[in-house]
Amino acid sequence: MIDTGYYPFGDATARAQKAMQACLYGNVLLAQEILLQLRNELKRQSGDLPIVSHEREPADITSKERAFLTQSFAETQAWGWLELASGIVQLVLERPGTGMMYFSRAWRIWRLPSLSRAGLEGVEQQEAVRERIRARLWLGEAWARSMSDRAERSAKAILRAALAELERLNAHDILYETIAQQALLPPAALGSPAHRDDRQVSPYVCTMQDIA
Repeated sequence: MIDTGYYPFGDATARAQKAMQACLYGNVLLAQEILLQLRNELKRQSGDLPIVSHEREPADITSKERAFLTQSFAETQAWGWLELASGIVQLVLERPGTGMMYFSRAWRIWRLPSLSRAGLEGVEQQEAVRERIRARLWLGEAWARSMSDRAERSAKAILRAALAELERLNAHDILYETIAQQALLPPAALGSPAHRDDRQVSPYVCTMQDIA
């Protein structure tokens, strides 16, 4: 992970990651407390960040929306990890629908037009692609834990895209890290694509290919 060292966003990523770890290892209240405080701090710095659809061109973005777009890699990273960790809290609380909202926000944050305006290149540009992959892996798992008629189809489509992208980037470390984290989630609900009859937790991505 890139060390931004940039105040006021320098420690935001680390705090969001701390919340994620606390949540996965059973301390959901601590995670929620950290994330609430962090979200309030980021809102004071950036405003309440709306997520602009990646299909829209920068010229089509309103002045109000533009004011809230992230302006640096450090700010994007802070918001991205905040949304990712918030989604993981929702999966632990067995609310995959709400988790999808946060994971979608995390994925879109890394696709905002502001990334190019912030001058991302080299290591930062590669890191942005890696974070999009990470968000897709979690979004796919959230879909697989939902009861929607579209759940299985959507989960597979999202995860196939993530697997193709990580193959292209050779980012298998993110895949294995995410699998290890998702294995700490509660068992998926009966009736969802991710449910296992033996109540064991197996990340849904593991059913899609032979992952050692």
